[in-house]
Amino acid sequence: MRDGVLYRVTKDPVNKRKTYLFVVPRSLCHKVLKGVHDEAGHQGQQRTLYLTRQRFHWLGLSRDVMDYVKHCRRCVVSKTPEPEARAPLENIRTSEPLELVSIDFWTAEDSANRSLDVLVATDHFTKMAHAFLCPNQSAKAVAHQLWNNYFSVYGFPKRLHSDQGANFESTLIAELLHVAGVHKSHTTPYHPMGNGSCERMNRTLGNMIRALPPRAKHRWPQTLKSLTFAYNCTVHETTGYAPFLLMFGRVPRLPVDVMFGSVLNDPEVVDYDRYVESLRQNMREAMAVAQSTATKQLQRHTGLYNKKVRGAPVEVDDRVLLANKGERGKRKLADRWENTIYVVVEKNDDSHTFKIQNPTSGQIKVVHRNLIMPVNFLPLPETESNDQEEDVLSPVSSSVDLSRSAVTDASSESAEFRTRAWVSKLPSNTGSVTNVEDGVLEDAVPENVQLNEPESGSMDPSLTQAPVPCPDPETTM
Repeated sequence: MRDGVLYRVTKDPVNKRKTYLFVVPRSLCHKVLKGVHDEAGHQGQQRTLYLTRQRFHWLGLSRDVMDYVKHCRRCVVSKTPEPEARAPLENIRTSEPLELVSIDFWTAEDSANRSLDVLVATDHFTKMAHAFLCPNQSAKAVAHQLWNNYFSVYGFPKRLHSDQGANFESTLIAELLHVAGVHKSHTTPYHPMGNGSCERMNRTLGNMIRALPPRAKHRWPQTLKSLTFAYNCTVHETTGYAPFLLMFGRVPRLPVDVMFGSVLNDPEVVDYDRYVESLRQNMREAMAVAQSTATKQLQRHTGLYNKKVRGAPVEVDDRVLLANKGERGKRKLADRWENTIYVVVEKNDDSHTFKIQNPTSGQIKVVHRNLIMPVNFLPLPETESNDQEEDVLSPVSSSVDLSRSAVTDASSESAEFRTRAWVSKLPSNTGSVTNVEDGVLEDAVPENVQLNEPESGSMDPSLTQAPVPCPDPETTM
């Protein structure tokens, strides 16, 4: 008991130091869960559990955290499954902070539908990530952010890694790195897995922004610093430590810590010499454990990844979804897959390409295996007939209850339109049908109402060249 507050005294499993966990009454558990999940970027179960166990204690904590994250509506509607593996992995290994820093651009639209560019930088060893909002993707903007916001704060890395974008491979960046004594490396063309740590952070950043409430999502540029801070404060699966701890040697304070007072207070008061010695010892232990854990995770991830290098088999007549590929930088916060369910009509094993057909319009596209996902568990939509003599929904019978149909179809605009079209197919002697009470068929429906058939578009040639999906952070060059 300290200051009238009950704490649970325990030892940290890593450094064996005494820690104090705030014992939370049941009436405050929901506020704690909201603070460590909703207000910390809607991160996954293990990350949220880490933040909670580091600060609080109550009976059934693990179960409550798992259930809370599992049933979080924002997480359910916004996050997408991991992409399937395609090719074997060759891992990059580092042994100290700033040995390798990777950079890449992440782009998304703001509330005014304008594309905003964010320079993402990740340290390969500590997994420390930063996101800098840039006016554009020019080499000048990259050099400005690297020098003022990274090199001047953390020092010069040994090596800077990126893709082969013209901005990253420009003369300006080359001269800057030459002056700073930083080596430059890059990925192979059309191989984003070569910059896996940044690509994985890009996806995590998109998931965190996508999980924000609608009002906060409209002003996501103002939340970038807070989201990356929450990410850096949470344990990383590869190292077993939070990136902030590996970089600075201490546990940072979160808003939830301020709410509950002295949760992370260390009762011991030390002088500078003892603090430096303790910090060195803790950092040595943390780096050794992180390196060992990272090696084990690399081996585990590589084994699991290489077992799935061919992906799930796709055969003729299989039902598949097509990846939602839009203009670069657009729709980053939208669905990852199109709503249309296609049917595979032909496959080419040599080039791993497939001909897929829209069963409604008959449109055929040729796409790469990496752009489709088998969904045989989903049913095909009902095919609408093009014959003008057939009914749109079902044959007209004298037993049809127009009022009941109108109420049923009033749940959506598309259903309302189908009802109007169906009524328009009634014989002319039926007369005009108006249903003012239900608010669906307020006006008389003309007899020439027809359903609009989907237009057939030409195949997007960019679909024949498939981007390689990104694996977990430890990936190849």
